[in-house]
Amino acid sequence: MGGENSTGGRTRESIPSLLGECHGQRAPDGGLADGYPALVDSITKGGSSVERNVSNSSVPSSYAIDGGRFGVGANRYTLFVVLFVGKALDAISTVTVLSLRENVYESMWLTRTLMREFGMVTGVLITVVLAVAGVVLLAESGEVVARLAPDGWAPDDYPAAFRVVTYCSAGLWYGFLGVHNFMFLF
Repeated sequence: MGGENSTGGRTRESIPSLLGECHGQRAPDGGLADGYPALVDSITKGGSSVERNVSNSSVPSSYAIDGGRFGVGANRYTLFVVLFVGKALDAISTVTVLSLRENVYESMWLTRTLMREFGMVTGVLITVVLAVAGVVLLAESGEVVARLAPDGWAPDDYPAAFRVVTYCSAGLWYGFLGVHNFMFLF
């Protein structure tokens, strides 16, 4: 069969010899000369610029810096803004809907209690501060987990990835609640 399989294609073993024949580069021992490894390096992930751009790569720092998978996580300020905008939308919609509609009420016990004790706007603002502080503490706890866990239990970029996911998930959830609250006006 001479390096061919039953389907007429070349076998894996015949590919190196084919590459060597194509380039006319054979080593004295019958193997391929130095040109073959260079050729393989130029067409594989490791030898090209693709390595740092592959989305499922485990390249360090791919989560939070240099526009990696979670490029927004490059700084805490941006993440805080995402969280605060979502929670502000929730708070504004809560105050707006409760002011304009008589047949709706706040479903969260803590917010209802704070609004009754301190007034509607002040109670909602206290809730915003408590919610944002809680999310910040949770998001930053990834650093504590990474330091306390034995080596190998948490990936190198676990704190950054956990921070990005926590801030963005909470911001998205609060934003969704804000839009949902506004739907009560229609």
